Amino acid sequence: MKLALEKIGIHRILLFAFWYLACFPGKLGYDYALLTRMVQSGESTAWWGASYFWIFKILTFFGSQIYVLSLLGLSLLTYSLYLFIQSLPTTDKIRGRALTAIMATPLYGVFGVTISHDVFQASGLIILSSILIHANCNSEENKKKVGLRANVLLAAFCLLTTQTGIVIVALFCAYLFVKNSKRFAIVVLGFSFGVYFLSNSGIPTGQTSVSFVQSTLPRLMLIDLKCIVQHPEVEVSQDQWAVLEKYAEKAQWLTKTNCSNPDDMAAPLELSLFESDGLSVDRKLTKVFFALVSQSPAIPIVSHIQRSRVALPPPFFQPPSNQIPWDVNIPLGEGTNVALQSGPGLLHPSIDEKSVQISIPLFMPLEVLAQTLTLLINQASWFWSWGGMWLWPITLFILTRLKKRNLLNLCIALSPTILLHLSLFIIGPSSLGRYVMSTILQGFIISFILVSERLERN
Repeated sequence: MKLALEKIGIHRILLFAFWYLACFPGKLGYDYALLTRMVQSGESTAWWGASYFWIFKILTFFGSQIYVLSLLGLSLLTYSLYLFIQSLPTTDKIRGRALTAIMATPLYGVFGVTISHDVFQASGLIILSSILIHANCNSEENKKKVGLRANVLLAAFCLLTTQTGIVIVALFCAYLFVKNSKRFAIVVLGFSFGVYFLSNSGIPTGQTSVSFVQSTLPRLMLIDLKCIVQHPEVEVSQDQWAVLEKYAEKAQWLTKTNCSNPDDMAAPLELSLFESDGLSVDRKLTKVFFALVSQSPAIPIVSHIQRSRVALPPPFFQPPSNQIPWDVNIPLGEGTNVALQSGPGLLHPSIDEKSVQISIPLFMPLEVLAQTLTLLINQASWFWSWGGMWLWPITLFILTRLKKRNLLNLCIALSPTILLHLSLFIIGPSSLGRYVMSTILQGFIISFILVSERLERN
């Protein structure tokens, strides 16, 4: 026991405990406060992933407490980061420093205790990245540092809590096939489909992940069309309007909204983003969609860029919005809440559902310190949440450490992260840092290692 504690490091155990206790019982944003109330009311949904619904329902004791689920999230994130650091070709001394450095930040602690399937997704992506980086960048003597089978199954389980996770897992299985691990690839696929369909079986028809996936394409098409047709110089024929007016009135289509937030774009169309709506791909709608997109391609492309700024790299794309307004000439807090939030934050600072709050006065000094560090990150959220910017140190590091330096091996090592960023651009959910937290954490760790190695050489 003593040797195990020494290997882990007492200081890292204390950091883990600090974040858990300082944020006890966890953090809960708007979406998952809504999920909490749904579970408390006996409702079911697969909007946040069918398997995550069951994880949430069971580990929150039917929506009554969140401290077990927050502990699981922080534990999964800790393990994935440990695995990732072990996969990197550097010295043990620098690996240890990097693990301590990341665990000392609220990027790890506050995000880890936040109730969200994004924590599971980030953990799964980091585990897959660890395996691929290890395979493509490490020498033979480091082969036993990162395991394969149990970690792949754990990553698959984590990724299946998201709607796009099954695609990432399927593509990783294709990689296993190419690497002559066909039997294990079949096991992973069987496990993944088993979890996927079993978790959906307990959810009413029309609320399952399958229903949401089927209605995603027409929903995205309608949102893109809304951004196009509201432009005053776009010409829409009477036949095209006849198709569009089956979904909403002409006045609703022409109501001006920004194109950077799908919720704002969907509102005038009375298009629910939390229901499957019975939407399906219609041949006439598809024809109108391609006609209008080909007529004005710049509008939907820039719309997707605006909705995925966190995933796109500089200097080619603009940074995400900052949580706190940059205009110092207006009174501080004007037009914002008490957290000074007008734009998207990176780390959620509160519990947005009073029924699951637990106040322990003994933890108050720890909470004050954690909240201060959280604000330090959030007030510069444009920087910390810019996953596209963090892509650069990751790419540079892997490119210089590849055993066989070529574009194919680089893409393979980066494939989980590339797939994440590509999917965010295609789907364009919104430019939120939590979607790219796996990239942010990897980028921070690798940047720390690069600086540490430079200092060691000097």
